[in-house]
Amino acid sequence: MSQIGKQGTEDVTTARVFFALWADEAVLEQFMQWAKLLHETCGGSITKPGNLHITLAFLGNVASSRLGELKLLAGKLGGSAFNLNFSSPGYWGHNRIAWAAPDETPQALSDLVKKLECSLQIAGFSFDERPYAPHLTLLRKARWDPPARPLKNIKWEISEFVLLRSNRTESGSEYEIVGRWPLS
Repeated sequence: MSQIGKQGTEDVTTARVFFALWADEAVLEQFMQWAKLLHETCGGSITKPGNLHITLAFLGNVASSRLGELKLLAGKLGGSAFNLNFSSPGYWGHNRIAWAAPDETPQALSDLVKKLECSLQIAGFSFDERPYAPHLTLLRKARWDPPARPLKNIKWEISEFVLLRSNRTESGSEYEIVGRWPLS
């Protein structure tokens, strides 16, 4: 388990990590426009642009010495590129989160998640095991009051996946890309 030292820095013996889809600047800006429009009617707090992602597999705290093993594992996965289309946001009342989810989950995304989970399990890594529901968190601590005007559809072309490390800072979590792998 990661420990916080006296100065508030994380113990370097562990890393809080997860595999994810990471948006480029153009797609990120479109999601931020959705978040800002939703914020006008739903309140809450907007997710920082540098934290917008779709989680593929969340591992939590992993020994830093095993990050190289995760990179090798990911490098052997392969997978097909795919597109995600977003036409409307959604809301989970139990945790007050406004989110964006693709209209459909492409088979290539489902296959990537299954291969990743299988490889992690074989290698002895623990990860959140729950039904996969791809989404981006746009707002936290929000109420649901959708905007009066429709939001512009977003098309996201996925050609890679990443391994992210979550670093705790005084202003909250910040994500650092530890590795990235292409999808063909």
